Amino acid sequence: MKKLFILFFVLTASILTSQNSDMFSHKLDDLVSLDVPKNFVESDTLVDGVKIHQIRFKTDTYNFIVQKVLFENEDQKTSLSRLPYDYASLIDEYERVIARMRYRVPYYLKTTTLVEKDGFTGYNLKFENDLGTPTYEAEFYLLNKNLYTFFYASDTQFNADVKTELFNSVKINNKKDISQYLGKAPKYRYGYVLATYFFLSLLAIWVIIISIKIYRKKKGKSSIFHE
Repeated sequence: MKKLFILFFVLTASILTSQNSDMFSHKLDDLVSLDVPKNFVESDTLVDGVKIHQIRFKTDTYNFIVQKVLFENEDQKTSLSRLPYDYASLIDEYERVIARMRYRVPYYLKTTTLVEKDGFTGYNLKFENDLGTPTYEAEFYLLNKNLYTFFYASDTQFNADVKTELFNSVKINNKKDISQYLGKAPKYRYGYVLATYFFLSLLAIWVIIISIKIYRKKKGKSSIFHE
């Protein structure tokens, strides 16, 4: 699922400057909302064919970025979905996300912590520079087929209180139909594939038998199955 790991490309993009005053709640979509300033930027873009919905804003001291990245194609058959199907597979998937973030963020990953928001499991990651100073912090949640990542960055004046306030403003609408376990276990997927091939094989044999019967009838020959 490499397509979801186009995270952080926006760190080099142009971002409007804003202040923390006059923050208001804004819906990223029907599932997630958060506090933003009046002059935040919201955009949709495609990177390597992957749709990314994004909110970003900046002050004199930090950047804040939110990304919603499609984790699995919308047209993927449910029976063949590779999304997490239980808690253990969710954590396994999160560990793969963490491995990619560790590779892409140009600082040291200091801590990884399981977190919970509005009843859903996610991860919080803290990064430090060479001097041991906090620089980046990320928090992410897989909800339905999308990965939601919230990213606070400051190379000079990392403010833990501001960061906490921003992360705490994120709300997940648990009144909506949300699941973190939409996938199917490998044995289920394999069984589904085998059953499909078995059915198609029987169908092919039936078509061949019918075709032979029709052919022999046209040729005036008795059926090989009734001789």
